[in-house]
Amino acid sequence: MRQKKGVFTMVSLAVASLLYGAQSDYQLDEVTVSANKIEEKIQDVPQSVSVLSENTLQEREIKTVEGIIQEIPNMSFSPLYFQSVNFRGINQSMFTSNNPVTIYINGVPQSNSYAYQASLANVDHVEVLRGPQGSLYGKDSIGGIINIITKSPQNEWGGTIGAEYGTDHYTYTTMSVGGAVVDDVFFINVNGDYASDDGYITNLYDGEKGIDETRNHNIGVNMTWKPIDRLSVQLSLSDYYNRAGAMDIVGVPSGVNINSYSRSDTKFQDWDVHNKITTKSNSQALNLKYALDTMDFTSTTTHKKVEANGIFDLNTAYNGLSSFSETTHKTSTQEFKLSSANTEGFRWVGGVYYEHEDVDYPKYGGQYDYSGYGMGYLSNNDASTQEADTYAAFGQIIVPFASHFEWTLGGRVQRIEKKIDSDYTSTSIDLMPGVVLDSHHYDATSSWTAFLPKTALLYKINDDLSVYTSISTGYLPGGFNNYAFSGGKETNKFEPQKSTNYEIGIKGDTLDGRLFLGANVFYMDIKDIHVYSYSNYVMTATNADKAHSQGIEFEALYKPIPTIEMNGAVGFIQTEYDSYKIYNASGHLIQAEGSTIERTPAYTAKVGIGYTDPSGFYGRVDVRAQGKTYYDPENTIKADAYVVGDVKAGYRMKSGLDVYAYIQNVTNEDYIINALAQTIQPSYDTLVMFGEGRRVGVGFKYTF
Repeated sequence: MRQKKGVFTMVSLAVASLLYGAQSDYQLDEVTVSANKIEEKIQDVPQSVSVLSENTLQEREIKTVEGIIQEIPNMSFSPLYFQSVNFRGINQSMFTSNNPVTIYINGVPQSNSYAYQASLANVDHVEVLRGPQGSLYGKDSIGGIINIITKSPQNEWGGTIGAEYGTDHYTYTTMSVGGAVVDDVFFINVNGDYASDDGYITNLYDGEKGIDETRNHNIGVNMTWKPIDRLSVQLSLSDYYNRAGAMDIVGVPSGVNINSYSRSDTKFQDWDVHNKITTKSNSQALNLKYALDTMDFTSTTTHKKVEANGIFDLNTAYNGLSSFSETTHKTSTQEFKLSSANTEGFRWVGGVYYEHEDVDYPKYGGQYDYSGYGMGYLSNNDASTQEADTYAAFGQIIVPFASHFEWTLGGRVQRIEKKIDSDYTSTSIDLMPGVVLDSHHYDATSSWTAFLPKTALLYKINDDLSVYTSISTGYLPGGFNNYAFSGGKETNKFEPQKSTNYEIGIKGDTLDGRLFLGANVFYMDIKDIHVYSYSNYVMTATNADKAHSQGIEFEALYKPIPTIEMNGAVGFIQTEYDSYKIYNASGHLIQAEGSTIERTPAYTAKVGIGYTDPSGFYGRVDVRAQGKTYYDPENTIKADAYVVGDVKAGYRMKSGLDVYAYIQNVTNEDYIINALAQTIQPSYDTLVMFGEGRRVGVGFKYTF
C-alpha cells in the first residue's frame, strides 16, 4: 500500500508540473480518430483511446506491435514463440490462441497469437481503442483494438530509407517509397523492414553458438485508384516472415524463488533438439469507398494466411524427444458499411459482416518417455481440422442533445458456427516403431448467437475538453479442444468468454492546446474465462466461472516550450477471480477464488521527455515500469516489479538525413516477462523467460 501511495504521489506531482506554465502560441497537433468507424476528433469519442503518431513511433524507437503495447496503460504481453497479450486482466484465449486485442491494418484483422505483427514502415498513426469493442468490431475484440492507419497517397514521390546496427550483430533496415503513377488517379507505395539478431546463447550439447538467432521481415504494397472524385479503391498486400531459435529461458526447481535467477543464467543451455519456430503470413485487402451526397459506402474484402511450424526440446535428457506444432490458419472476411458523411451533429454507421476461417493442425503434440511404464518412447499427436463461419450485423448512432451532450447507442448481432474433426494417435517410437498404441476420434459442430450492445454519454465542457461514461461488451468465441485424448462434443466444448466494461473518463486539450490529458476509471465483469483443466491427467478446454478487474489510467502529452515534449501513460489495476475451480495436471483441485488473475501486472507506466534543438540536435529519455505479476491462478509464481530506461540522441540535417545512437535497457536490468508452470520436465517446475538486456546501437534515416 505504501508503494502504491508513493506512485500516486509521483503521478500527482507530475500532472501538477504539467499544468504549470506560461501561455504561448505553440500547440500540439489536433488528433482525429476512426474509433467509431467514422472520422471524429479524439475529444468527441466517448471511450479511452491512445494515439501514436508517425513521429512518436520514430522518436521512441517503436518498430513492432510489442513496442506499441508498451505505450498503453494496463496492457502487457508475455512472449514465448508467439505473443500473448493481457489487457485489464483479460488474457489470450486458450486453445483458440486468439488475443483479446485485435490488430487491424487496412481492414485486415489479426488476433491469432502467431504472426501477431504488422509493418510500421508506412504508418501515419496508430489508434489503440481501450476496452471491449464488440458492438462495432465483433468477436476477438474483448479487450480492445490496435488500428494501424497507413499514410494517404500523395502525387509527389517520396519516402524514407533507414538502417541500424547494434549489440549481438543486430541489424535493422526499413524503407518506404511512394507517389503517383498518374497524378490524382493512381498511386503506389512499397514499404518494408528487415531485422536480424545473431543471439548470444550457446548450446552445451553440441557447442553451437547463437542458437537464439532471429530473422524476420515485413513487406507491404499499397495501390490506390481514384477514377472519379467520389470513388477510391485501395489494394493492400503484405508478407511477413519470422524465424526464431532458443529463448532467454531458464528452468527453476520447485521451491526456488524465480526472481533469484538472472538473464546470465540463460546464456548456456543444454538441448539435444534445437528449439525453433518459423512463422509466415501473407494478406490481401481490397477497400472500396464511394462518397454519396450525405453518406459514405465502404466495402472491405480481406484474406489472410498464417503458417507456423515449430519444434521444441521437451527436456534436458539426451533422448531426442520433442514437442511439435504445425498449423495453417486462413481467414477471409467481407464487410459492407454505410456511414454518415458528417463529422459533427447526428452521426450514424451500420453494416453487415461475414468471416470464414479454416484452421489445420496436421501436427500438434509431443514425444514422451513412458519407459517407466514399460511402453518406451511414445509420440502423441492430434491432427485436426476446424472451420468457422461468422455472420453479423452492426449499427451505432450518435445523438447530440441539450447543447453540450451526445448519446451513443450501438449494438451487434452475430452468429458463429464452428466444426472440428480431430484424430488423436499415440505411436510407439522405439519398442514397436510406427505401431499405434492408442487412438481417439471425435467430430463436432456447434453455434453461438450473441447480441453485443454499447451505450455512452459524452458531455462537452468546451470545444477541447469532454467527460464521458460508457458501458460496452466484449466477446471471445467458444470452440473445441484440439488436443483430445477422449470424450466427444460435450467433453471437449468450451463456451464463449464475455466481458462487460463500465468506464468514466475525461480527456482533451488545455493550456491553449499545449497539454493533452486523459484519465479514466473502469470496472469490468469477466465471465466464462477460457482455461485448461484436466481429468485423469487428460487436458481439456473449459471455462472458469467469473472474475472482475478495476483500475485507473492516465495519459498526458505536454509541450511546455517549443523544444521540449513530455509524455506519460500510467495504469493501476486490481483483478480477482470470483469463482475458479479447475483441476491441474497433477489432478489437484485448484480453488483460486480471491486470487489475482495471472499475467496481469499490478501497474504499468511509461514516461518520457524529448528535446529538439532548432539546430537539428535532439535527444530523449524514456522510462518503462511494470508492477509485480503472477503467472499462475494460485498466485504461487510471482515476478517482481521492474524499471527499464532507454536513451536516444541524434542530429537531423536539413537535407533530410537523421543520424542517431541509442541505448535500450541502459542499466541492463534483469526482468521477467514470462513464466510457465509445467509437469513434463522432472528436474524443474517452472520455465522463466527474461526480457532483452542492454542493447547499444547506431542508425540513420533519410527522408526524401
